[in-house]
Amino acid sequence: MQSEKGLKRIKVTQLEPGMVIRSVVALSFDYSVLDPKTIEFLQKNLDGATAMLAGNSGERTASMKDLKPFDHLVGISNIPEGLPYFQFRPQLPAALEKQGFVEVEVAEGKGSGAPAIRMVDEATRKLAQARAAEAKAMMETVEKAVDHRHQSTNVVENMFDQGRKGAYTSSEVESMVGQIMAVGSSPAIKAISGLKGSDQTYAHCVDMAVILQECYGDIMKMIGKPLTPETRHFVLVAGFMHDIGKSEVPKEVLDSQQRFMPDSREMMIMRNHTTYGARILSQMGLNKTAINVAHFHHVKKDQTLYTSYPDVKYEEVLPLTRLAAVVDVYQALIGRRKYKKNWVPGKAIEYILKLSGSEFDDAVVDNFVRVMGHYPVGSLVRLSNNDLGFVVRLAPYEQPTHPLVAVVETAGGQRLTHAHLVDLLVEQDISVKEVVDHYAHFNASEDEAFNIFRSIQIS
Repeated sequence: MQSEKGLKRIKVTQLEPGMVIRSVVALSFDYSVLDPKTIEFLQKNLDGATAMLAGNSGERTASMKDLKPFDHLVGISNIPEGLPYFQFRPQLPAALEKQGFVEVEVAEGKGSGAPAIRMVDEATRKLAQARAAEAKAMMETVEKAVDHRHQSTNVVENMFDQGRKGAYTSSEVESMVGQIMAVGSSPAIKAISGLKGSDQTYAHCVDMAVILQECYGDIMKMIGKPLTPETRHFVLVAGFMHDIGKSEVPKEVLDSQQRFMPDSREMMIMRNHTTYGARILSQMGLNKTAINVAHFHHVKKDQTLYTSYPDVKYEEVLPLTRLAAVVDVYQALIGRRKYKKNWVPGKAIEYILKLSGSEFDDAVVDNFVRVMGHYPVGSLVRLSNNDLGFVVRLAPYEQPTHPLVAVVETAGGQRLTHAHLVDLLVEQDISVKEVVDHYAHFNASEDEAFNIFRSIQIS
């Protein structure tokens, strides 16, 4: 394979910011006999490049789309500028090495034909590495989180059913919370909640509890008062049980898929669930904070609003309950209902901001948005270079518009089999252009976006 003039041959582990990959000149033995999976990877991630193939009659070239099983790939040339897979990021050298790319030819600095990438200071580089590691840890719990979310929904439904028989108990909830905390699956459940939606009662309690616990924990950490495991456990339990009063609402009303009119009999019954819940939790012996959450999570700052109930002075609503009120509305927006379309997390955040000062405490909304992020984990975003990706790690509080994004689709609409990370803290020439409705964009099935998200692997 003949080298292009002015290029430097290096090992992939020697790649640095500012280098532009022009060709791959050494590959692992895995490429000596191509298999369908490897061909799919090459065609989706190196579209437009030229394959260098070895055969009995010597080397020949072929386009990526013409690759066939059992071809012997010895190199890749004419790599298009700006190909997403080869955009430099801290994880790129390791990712290329893991993929079996051994040596590459690069152009450097001015005249390379592509803009040099900003050199990153050591502190930012370390922060980027830590963010990638945290995202990796979260993604590795996704499958367990799916299982926990399903089990928890069943636990809440069973708690309600037992309550209807007069046998209220928190034992199953306590056990389920222990499992979630042991695995650390709540961050992944929180992300899943914005990708899959939930029903209007049982999974709502699960999603609301997890989001509440994660947000409260992050807020307290932000102000220098990190929560103990015991407090995290308590907040999760309080969230799981915040709607326990709905167990005294007739099932035909509770499970109805229609929207009730404000002055309807059904709505009057539903509005009483907070009072029922406070009584039930008092009889169960739960502490006053859990009771306050169940009783007052629908109380608004402006109590002239119809949606504010029961009638109580706002000063009686505890800080955790004020946060629970925000989380409850946020989850209702992203949740699934027969009578409304799911909102995507980024749009729900925008709506919550509009309610600050009227429905919700200003400071609580400010803290909620800071820890949830303008683009919550799991949000689908369009970047300024028109690539499309899922947020896998929040931006720092002081730079809320700089999340870590796993790109899953190129600007041209090509789906990538291997997502690559773009950290907007590092790639400051790239920004979030817009929040994208993942239900509308990936519309082959209701769970298509979630299935793409769960397949993301971070090396």
